Amino acid sequence: MTSRITVLPGDVVNRIAAGEVVERPASVVKELVENALDAGATRVSVEVEQAGRRLIRVTDDGGGMAPDEAALAFQRHATSKIRTEADLFTIQTMGFRGEALPSIAAVSKVRLVTLAAGAAVGTEIRLEGGALVKQRETATAPGTAIDVADLFYNTPARKKFLKSPATEFGHICQAVQRQALAFPAIHFRLSHDGNAVADYPAARSLRERVQQVYGEALVDACAAVDEKDAALHLEGLVCRPVAATGSRTPQDLFVNRRWVKNSAIAHAVYEGYGTYLAKGRHPRFVLALTVDSRHVDVNVHPTKREVRFSDQERVHEWVRARIRAVAGPASAPSRMTGGSGWTPLQGATVHAAAPLPVAGTLTPPLSFVETAAEPAQPYLPSVGLEVRPMGQIANRYLLAQIGDEVQIVDQHTAHERVLFERLTAQFEAGTIASQHALLPQMVELSAGEAVTVRAHLEDLRRLGFEVEEFGQGTVVVRAMPALVAQSDPQALLRSLVEDWEERPSTPSVQERYNAVLATMACHSAVRAGRKLEPTEMRKLLEDWRDAGLPGTCPHGRRIAMRLTIEELDRIFGRLGWT
Repeated sequence: MTSRITVLPGDVVNRIAAGEVVERPASVVKELVENALDAGATRVSVEVEQAGRRLIRVTDDGGGMAPDEAALAFQRHATSKIRTEADLFTIQTMGFRGEALPSIAAVSKVRLVTLAAGAAVGTEIRLEGGALVKQRETATAPGTAIDVADLFYNTPARKKFLKSPATEFGHICQAVQRQALAFPAIHFRLSHDGNAVADYPAARSLRERVQQVYGEALVDACAAVDEKDAALHLEGLVCRPVAATGSRTPQDLFVNRRWVKNSAIAHAVYEGYGTYLAKGRHPRFVLALTVDSRHVDVNVHPTKREVRFSDQERVHEWVRARIRAVAGPASAPSRMTGGSGWTPLQGATVHAAAPLPVAGTLTPPLSFVETAAEPAQPYLPSVGLEVRPMGQIANRYLLAQIGDEVQIVDQHTAHERVLFERLTAQFEAGTIASQHALLPQMVELSAGEAVTVRAHLEDLRRLGFEVEEFGQGTVVVRAMPALVAQSDPQALLRSLVEDWEERPSTPSVQERYNAVLATMACHSAVRAGRKLEPTEMRKLLEDWRDAGLPGTCPHGRRIAMRLTIEELDRIFGRLGWT
């Protein structure tokens, strides 16, 4: 009888492992850069072609490998990082499993050129589908260069599931950014199809590296963290409560220089802000936690994106207390609260006072309910209802009589809905009005954000923006949609980038644009805490009435609480008498 259980061949084992380790081109970049870091590199260069599908080349000036080591490196579970089981509990390196190189080689064509320190001649190795094709001596500079070509050429099913080039290259940018943040003292360079995309020279501190990657505006909006005790050290930047946004970018967490996802620490950060964090707002942070390697387990997942702590409750409480100490209710620097810096041309038409279409003429698709709720049906006919503002409560709610009802209206969500309706009407008509700036605004973006903006320049044009590329990671905003021209261009552009990254592809053009229209409206709407003049209150309430008194903003938050005359009569016991 033939046995039904057999030992899989080595090439099949490697392809199975590749399915865990090599998810996409960015996974290859991550693993190869980690090897360069473990080799003691001070300069790491990443070059990709066709978003990594055609070629990924990682070059470093690290220690290099001897000829016998170079060949052995592509054997499964061959590693220089650990020797015994006990080493798993004191891991100091980025890699240790011995799976990355054989897994990558199993699904690509690899060329490795390396020269060990002190050696006279280097080694070149070529592999295809994990099989050694050639090994010879060669002249080369000290360090290692690895070319990974035709990724997934022998696994077309995996190749078919790759996303668009812009999306895949965005993930590569993100992988390089994370390594650069984890190792500020190392020089990182990234190029795509021969064009330089990011260049992060060696930095003196994490703060300086964050400024290189995310820009000066984020650094200025953040407070520094640098706290330690006998077993833990937390450093980095966390945004002040007033600088929290609707975006979760960035929220970078590193444990022993490894970028990870850890729900306990993320929860601790939010808990640290406590009631200082407004509902629907998220802190931005870049935090590096150093823990004694004996008390953290990184051998949880093949991609090493998860870690476990021996005393998770203590780590959670310690991080929460450190964040609470620095993320108090202090205001952001004046440059962050003094306006957007956007200067409209004098004499430009103010579109905010333009009449809205009557209720019922705009109906975004039902598929948009997750991000921008469809307009609620008006619960009162809006035609002819008199609006009588009666005041403002805590500089965030408007008290008014509309018709025979008393309304308490959230000024931000009401204005957000009004702007959303107008933007949607203009978009459907194909004529979102633009407003040019007297002084064009320079906006600094991370490498990944710049890639997304470059891929959506036509979308931005349709939305009323005029955006041009200006060097690495910088764009010039020359015009904005007139309805949102008072918004901060950098904050708005980054929020739009996040919307596009979360929805890389959708079946409906309208669905793709509804989310960004909602984001644009939210950024430009009057904020809670702003004192309004009586004329401003009346105008906002009349605009809301003319929109049909919708009950929610485009993101689904409540706009108003109403009291009818019948409810007032019941409250005061006036039913049945006058």
